[in-house]
Amino acid sequence: MDDYRSQVRVSKLLSLMLRHRPEEFCIQVDGFGFADFDAVISALKKQDADIEAGDVEALVYKADKKRFEIVDGRIRARYGHSIQMDLGTDPVKPPEHLYKGATVSEVEAILTRGLKPVDRQYVHLSFGADVARRLAGHRRGPGAVIRVDARKAAADGVQFFDCGPTILAREIPPRFLSAEDAPRPDSDGGVTVNQSEEPVTYGRKRRFGSRR
Repeated sequence: MDDYRSQVRVSKLLSLMLRHRPEEFCIQVDGFGFADFDAVISALKKQDADIEAGDVEALVYKADKKRFEIVDGRIRARYGHSIQMDLGTDPVKPPEHLYKGATVSEVEAILTRGLKPVDRQYVHLSFGADVARRLAGHRRGPGAVIRVDARKAAADGVQFFDCGPTILAREIPPRFLSAEDAPRPDSDGGVTVNQSEEPVTYGRKRRFGSRR
């Protein structure tokens, strides 16, 4: 098995253990999502005897997407949980806009009801519209993007949490949402794009501090 496929397999197993179903692997996760590192390695080896501690450490320290972290001999997933856990970080001041990918068919409902977690504890938001659209494109159908007026939402009491490649929020009321360059079905059954009036700044400009 090549290095990439091996890394993907380790990442998927860790996600199951630390984000969703720790009890199935006899892993004890504390209120902040941490589990004993050695216990996690033992559980991984029961699934695949070729997995070593170094494989997990490489995933934590060298992967582009910082999905996991190791602190004082314990490991946790940084985001993406369906189980209840405390992030252990303070809310941050967000950038002016954040973005959420969606399918075209979801846009109207989101703009009406707001953004709420579906199978996760938090809503996951992207720093760039291009990233959000790419993520939405993994689903069936063309991708659309919801723009979040994050700075206004924060001023109104919505809390945002910095988790590296993503920012999390428990939910976003509809008054802070708008469609960003949302493709829509045309009369011929194709898709047209509704351009926004404001220019979009893509990508993350800086890291926002947090403390544990």
